[in-house]
Amino acid sequence: MVRFAMQTFATSSTSPHHQRPTKRSRKEQQANQVQLQVNEQQHLPLPSLLTHPLIDQVPDNDHQLTATFDPDTLDCNICMEALSNPIFQCSNGHIACASCCQKLNNVCASCSKPTGKIRCLAIENVIDSLHMCCKYAEYGCSQMLKFTKKKAHETSCPYIPYTCPVLGCSFSAAATSFPNHFYGIHQTRTVDFQYDVWFTIVLNPSDQHVVLRAVDMLFLLHYDLNHALGNIVYVTFFGGIHREEFFSYHLEVKSGQTRLTMETIPRSILQDDKHSTNFVLIPRPLNAPQGPAQIELSFHQPGEAISGLQINK
Repeated sequence: MVRFAMQTFATSSTSPHHQRPTKRSRKEQQANQVQLQVNEQQHLPLPSLLTHPLIDQVPDNDHQLTATFDPDTLDCNICMEALSNPIFQCSNGHIACASCCQKLNNVCASCSKPTGKIRCLAIENVIDSLHMCCKYAEYGCSQMLKFTKKKAHETSCPYIPYTCPVLGCSFSAAATSFPNHFYGIHQTRTVDFQYDVWFTIVLNPSDQHVVLRAVDMLFLLHYDLNHALGNIVYVTFFGGIHREEFFSYHLEVKSGQTRLTMETIPRSILQDDKHSTNFVLIPRPLNAPQGPAQIELSFHQPGEAISGLQINK
């Protein structure tokens, strides 16, 4: 269940003697609330002072009504997705989203009455006025989101929690917490870099990971040892699978006159098979007996010419 608050704001023509007292203590409200604002004459934008937590910051002279409801009631009963305007209803009051009405040829799925012509304005007004906390609020996200934009935000929220990829480690947090976690718990270093600039990393046999930090993204260099034919090197990033096409990287392994090279996209750290075929295998002779391996890396947008990149001396 989710708690939401409905507010009405007094206009200049309203006497303060007619204001109804607040019946509930504002300290009872919790962080994961939904804010619904209704003005008796017009819809007002969400006040800038209502950030997080919500109700504790509402002025005392505002009217307020609190209630609870199941957010699933705002899902379409047919496709089970969150409702968005326009919303239609049949003569019996069964509601459906516009997409489902078209797919069902404007026939109500509940009672077979015609639908797709009568708008359900009450629910549309509720959805337009509804603001909710991000579901990752406990990890640090304080954004208040319109109900219709909540799902899109949560797919790319910077506070999405990730699980540490080190075997046996159960740490889970937002991406910004991992440089300190890797350094403090796994003694793993962090390397800052710029896009479109080559940089060098020397991997020792004890290096299983190296954190790579750009201005807007966190990557992780994996160094898997003791494979039958050699060692495997690949890169993942702390982000959703849908963002895998946003970046690419160029990786080179050098040993004397020998050079192994690969250009590919980093896989999301959420992938079960993180390296798949996107890795470089360093044969045993290139770093025998288990010596350091020199890695050259550059990150850039997919399709950008490698020859145009700057070299970090």
